[in-house]
Amino acid sequence: MKSTVLVFALGAALCVSGCGGSGAGAGGSDKRIAELEKQVGALQEQNRDVRAKLRTAHSFPTGNPLADFFASPEFWQCTYDSSWSDCSSRCSKQTSDGYNACIANNPEGQARIDCINKNTETGAACLKACPVQTSPTDPPTCRGGGGPA
Repeated sequence: MKSTVLVFALGAALCVSGCGGSGAGAGGSDKRIAELEKQVGALQEQNRDVRAKLRTAHSFPTGNPLADFFASPEFWQCTYDSSWSDCSSRCSKQTSDGYNACIANNPEGQARIDCINKNTETGAACLKACPVQTSPTDPPTCRGGGGPA
C-alpha cells in the first residue's frame, strides 16, 4: 500500500514538473496542442456527418426509399378515397363545357340566360349525386386496404 502511494506521488510530481511550461519547448507544445484540438474538432464533425449518413442509409431497409414507401403497411392500410374529387372534377368540366356551349350557340338574350341557368342546375345536380363526403379536406378513414399481402 505504501509503495502504491509512493509511486502515485512520484508520478504526480513528474507530471506536474513536466507540464509546467517553463522549458524551452513550451511555446511549441502550446501550438501543437492547439493544432491537435483543431484536428479533433474536425474529426468530430466528420464523425457526426458519417453517423448521420449511416442513420439515413439504415432507415431505408432496401436502400430504395420509394420502394420502402410503397411496401410499408401504412401506405396500404390508410388509403385516400378520391371518388368525391374525381366526381366533382367531372361535374366541373361538364358545367364549364356546357357554359362555353351556351355562349357559343346562343346569341345574347333570354335564350342564352336560360341555357346558362339550366347548365348551372345540371352542374349542381351532378355535384349532389357525387359520393357523400363531409369535406374534401377531411382526413381519410383507415379501414384497411387492398395492398399487397
